[in-house]
Amino acid sequence: MATLLKELFSQAFLQQLASLCQLHSPDFNQAEFQQQTQGPDWEQLELKARVRQISHSLHQSLNLAYPDAIAVLMPVSSHFSGVPAFVFSDYVEVYGLEDPEISFRALAHFTCFSTAEFAIRPFLQLYPEQTLAQMKTWAHSDNVHLRRLASEGTRPRLPWGMALKAYKEDPTPLLPILEQLKTDTEPYVQRSVANHLNDISKDHPELVVALAQRWFGQHSVTDWIIKHGLRGLLKQAHPGALALFGLQQLPLQVQLEMHNAKVSAQQPLHFQITLSGPAELEAKVRLEYKIGYRKKSGQLNYKVFQLSNKTWSGQNLSFERRQSFIDLTTRKHYPGQHHLQIMLNGHCYAESFFELI
Repeated sequence: MATLLKELFSQAFLQQLASLCQLHSPDFNQAEFQQQTQGPDWEQLELKARVRQISHSLHQSLNLAYPDAIAVLMPVSSHFSGVPAFVFSDYVEVYGLEDPEISFRALAHFTCFSTAEFAIRPFLQLYPEQTLAQMKTWAHSDNVHLRRLASEGTRPRLPWGMALKAYKEDPTPLLPILEQLKTDTEPYVQRSVANHLNDISKDHPELVVALAQRWFGQHSVTDWIIKHGLRGLLKQAHPGALALFGLQQLPLQVQLEMHNAKVSAQQPLHFQITLSGPAELEAKVRLEYKIGYRKKSGQLNYKVFQLSNKTWSGQNLSFERRQSFIDLTTRKHYPGQHHLQIMLNGHCYAESFFELI
């Protein structure tokens, strides 16, 4: 069984953290830190709650003014990476909001070992101009972690992070950061810029399409970012996004063969698709299928799954799929009629209904 992320904050981790803190601050109270951290509710706390509890316990056991505490935590942090190192940027988020200059220097250091994308967001709310100026500076950095933070930290809809309402309403102040990073050589940064564009597209699709039209064709990296960043709009069959990639309605026939009309957790949906059409036609083909999942209310909620991106060159294409209906942590299935649609370049070419029992 996979280890839960929260279990990374183990007894061994806490002991190592306490020992290093005492090494750099001899008055650090290790016993108090362990007692405060692993209180009666520790086992029930989930990931972010554990991180926050450790931050509070660090602050109490260090018993130092914020600048002095950061001077201790910066060398300590270099011994950790990944999820356990969330603790250091969280400490800044909790205790550093009144000292942005020191906090920016601390986050620039901490993000190199983990990430500061969550901790920077309260600063964007409290000090928007100062923090955005810092993010623009980081976007020009030679350090890949800082460039990535410039994009990831300003995403309007960052998962796990607080939404940035001001930038959801008006993302234009963020565009210079994306402009700077649109040809970044590091995939780590490229993915962040693409996800940032996808965030913006949920509230401002026309702005993102216009930006993509201006950028497209200038650089191979930028073209990849655009394609990944417009994935939500492509799934929604946004006309501007489809047109940008040359995806149009085609004179093709789509045959859908359903191998079973009833499905269950033990019996997946099994279907086959065949595309046929003119031999002389050459065109881009984006093939997807949409499933209308029945909600508890009885309404259908549609999810799009990609099948293929190909060029039609006159030869028939065939695809076979099995779709599981086992419950997931992110989706609970409800019995009743469901809907399957086969989408070609954003248009429905075939459909069928099936029953979840």
